[in-house]
Amino acid sequence: MKLLVLGIGNLVMNDDGAGVLAVQELMKEFQETETLRIMDGGTLGLDLLVYIEWADRLIIADAVDFGLEAGTIVCVDGDDIDTVFENKLSAHQMGMKDMLATAALMGVRPKEVRLYGIQTKSIEMDMTLSPEVSAALPKLTEHLRKEISAQIK
Repeated sequence: MKLLVLGIGNLVMNDDGAGVLAVQELMKEFQETETLRIMDGGTLGLDLLVYIEWADRLIIADAVDFGLEAGTIVCVDGDDIDTVFENKLSAHQMGMKDMLATAALMGVRPKEVRLYGIQTKSIEMDMTLSPEVSAALPKLTEHLRKEISAQIK
């Protein structure tokens, strides 16, 4: 089974970059293989379709706004992810919604899709995470690490 771990977000919009920062950390630990890819998807949206098409399993790391305490980690599976991207936190999330819908229409949406989200405190032009999100970032990274480790056993 081919696993794609995809961090999305904008590094210059403080907490919005948390998913990208998490996967950048994992890219230092894990090598790409025939069955594993870890990518910084930034704000690419539909440009990621070719990578999504490759995967049987997709794990997305992103900033979310569920109205929870800043730094809270959430896990959302399957079709519920589409609902998450309905509540647009930033422009790239509309791109992810479109990308997942396009993949489904083309018949290439991965069989398994999971989102690990981290509740933001603020999304402003700043390259520094809020203290709450910064403190929770290792927890987000650990969730992703466990998913990868289970895959490569």
